[in-house]
Amino acid sequence: MNRKTGILAAVLIALCIAAGIVFHTNKPETVVGAKEIDIVVIHADKTENTFTYQTDAEYLADVLLENELVDGDMGSYGLFITTVDGETVDESKQQWWCITKDGEQVNSGADALPVADGDQFELTLMEGY
Repeated sequence: MNRKTGILAAVLIALCIAAGIVFHTNKPETVVGAKEIDIVVIHADKTENTFTYQTDAEYLADVLLENELVDGDMGSYGLFITTVDGETVDESKQQWWCITKDGEQVNSGADALPVADGDQFELTLMEGY
């Protein structure tokens, strides 16, 4: 039984190392230095507010938090945005904030979304899961 446990532990360690390598090789590149980005907030009533920020931040979450545009909870998957531009989700309506970049939905959270000069992101209040 000890030999099987040792083999399983070695395989588990090897898989963890492989997963780490895959993550780091596929991690999106960030841009270091000054950049200007636009954030368009689309509220539940379909009104829009556009914010332009000068930043050295490398990820969207940092820009949003530094400028106090959003509030949320930090969880195991990163920042879960609950409030944007003063509007808080109503969980009874299954509302949530959708992040898009140039109108296209992104596949990562704000914590893992790199920003580059000239980027435009949209935060849209959605209803229904």
